[in-house]
Amino acid sequence: MDRAIDPRPARRKRLIAIGCIGGAVLLLAILWASSFTTKRVRVEAAKVTVRTVEQGLFKEFIPVTGTVQPIQTVFLDALEGGTVKRRFVEDGTHVKAGEPILELSNPQLHMDAINREAQLLDQQNNLRNTRLAMDQQTTRLKDELLNLDKDLKRLERDGHVDERLIRDSLLATNTYLSNKENLAYMREKRKLLAANVHSDSIFRQSQVGSITTNLALIDQNLRFLRENLQNLVIKAPIDGQLSGLNVELGQTKQRGERIAQIDVLESFTVRARIPEHYVSRVSIGLHGSFIQGGREFSVEVFKVYPEVSNGEFDVDLRFVDDVPEVRRGQTFQVRLQLSEDLQAVMLPRGPFFQDSGGRWVYVVDAEETATRRNVSLGRQNPDMYEVIEGLQPGDRVITSRYDAFNNADEIIIQ
Repeated sequence: MDRAIDPRPARRKRLIAIGCIGGAVLLLAILWASSFTTKRVRVEAAKVTVRTVEQGLFKEFIPVTGTVQPIQTVFLDALEGGTVKRRFVEDGTHVKAGEPILELSNPQLHMDAINREAQLLDQQNNLRNTRLAMDQQTTRLKDELLNLDKDLKRLERDGHVDERLIRDSLLATNTYLSNKENLAYMREKRKLLAANVHSDSIFRQSQVGSITTNLALIDQNLRFLRENLQNLVIKAPIDGQLSGLNVELGQTKQRGERIAQIDVLESFTVRARIPEHYVSRVSIGLHGSFIQGGREFSVEVFKVYPEVSNGEFDVDLRFVDDVPEVRRGQTFQVRLQLSEDLQAVMLPRGPFFQDSGGRWVYVVDAEETATRRNVSLGRQNPDMYEVIEGLQPGDRVITSRYDAFNNADEIIIQ
């Protein structure tokens, strides 16, 4: 028997499928329509800063703080420790090279120097006695050689007489042979003595050279001992102004302890600290400028210190042309120029860079509506950014913060 089939479940499935497809199409239509919707934000003119893009000379510089320092500073340290015995000058005095500043007392150093000097003098006397004994030995050998030569000549002369006498049978054969053997012996002895004289001469030359060197070394040590005692009197090595002298009579100073310093105040340099990320850009010869007393003065880098500490490194600058009236420790705000001045399109600096990273800006048109535009910025100084592309001279740009705009496409300035 046939049974009728209910069509309602199939119809429900078709309706559900049609509803899903319709919903998807509606969602896509909404998204497509929203893509053509422009997001706008209205702001008051007083809450934004608008600056104009300029064409001109771009000066790439960094501001640094320079401190005036003397052209030369020499530190005075205690070469030997001791107790302050006498102070010859006061702090802040202008001193001359070689002028005594401070005298220390060290009795133990004096005693050690006396003992050491006695030892050196004893060694010196021993060496001189050795050299004197060698001279006497050489003299004795030469004297023996002279006497032997004299005896040898006499024996040779007697030998010629003996030969004539033995031919005439006027001399005994035994006597003749004895005299001849004695002559031969004297000749061999002369050879031996001459060899001794030669060896003594060679040995004496080597020893005399060594003794002379040792005596010179002892003399040098004696001079060093005496100079070491003189180090208890601290003297000025150069002409200049004494500073940092803070000692009292009876005060003990250790070896190597800082006593004072002398500054040459005939001319000055400027010491500046620069952030380390400029280390590859700063070199000898860079120029800078600062304002003092309403006038602009020029400086140039003449020394770069390679050490980096606390994220900064030091440079020394010297004055170019005119030198202002300055004092040690005075500070200036120096504009250190990193490159030559070049013609460029420039955008004034502003806090907008923190929000856009310099990749885009809001450009204001004649109707006071700002639209977003991609840009490329290059070098910068404390006043300007160099514009590589995206802006032209005369463009007006919002340079204040962008965080309140919520990435709007347009800004309507009211």
